[in-house]
Amino acid sequence: MLDLSQDDLLPAITAWANLESTVESAVLFGSRARDPKDFAPADAVSDVDLHIIATDPERIESIDWSMALPGRSLGLRVVRPASGGVRKITLVFASGAIDMVVVPSARLRLAQITMRVGLHRRLRNLSYPLNELATIMSYGYRFLKGERRWGRFYARVVAEMPGARISDLEAWNLADVFLCDLLWVLQRIDRGELIATQRVLHLSLAETNFRLLHELRVRQGLATYREARRAERLLPGAELSLVQVSARLEAAELHRAAWQAFDGVVTIMHGLVPGWKVPAEMHRLLGAKA
Repeated sequence: MLDLSQDDLLPAITAWANLESTVESAVLFGSRARDPKDFAPADAVSDVDLHIIATDPERIESIDWSMALPGRSLGLRVVRPASGGVRKITLVFASGAIDMVVVPSARLRLAQITMRVGLHRRLRNLSYPLNELATIMSYGYRFLKGERRWGRFYARVVAEMPGARISDLEAWNLADVFLCDLLWVLQRIDRGELIATQRVLHLSLAETNFRLLHELRVRQGLATYREARRAERLLPGAELSLVQVSARLEAAELHRAAWQAFDGVVTIMHGLVPGWKVPAEMHRLLGAKA
């Protein structure tokens, strides 16, 4: 069983970052970087979230963490893709977890140059990762290493970039895709493919509502996280009901959950893009499955 006290991990990883020559910058972000009085402070199960700028990311991925952080029991090391086209290393210890987003320093230097000349908003391959960076840092961050070199850049990204957002056109398309998948779900319920139904209910219908509601709350200036994080704490009951899914592997419950998701997308889109509506023929097709 995990020991949920992570007090020893942050100073340990900070010491490692300051000694590791390939690490140009290490920034703590997420709940452990926020003010304890904020709307979503760190708790006993909060990870140590780091944004690492490295001259040699492959070296970071190949480090023997039992040697780099001695005296701690490493349960697992996982390397996987992260938002913005970079990679994330997750280290699971007996005392908690560390998530490190590792970014090649050459890539951020290029982004820094494009910002200086005003090209960062025109080039999607640069604006996208910068918006991802702005999103994760906008809730608070703290330099553990490299502030003198990279502090102004991070501050400018957070101040100038809108973050990862959904346009009206993208929201409209997401809602239309939702309708297609809803009809598919209702058809599969009729066929008795309940596990496939359950999968799409979560992966598509609920996920679409999570994303759209997050965008709506951002536009309203309300506290919100992507991936439905801390939704139970932040959303009032009426909004929580728009995105929650509660259904056992039974046709009647899955049918009810699917239509609850439909009510959710209609309500959210009414606030997000009021001009969107269910096309008449699609309304007829769905109504036949009600």
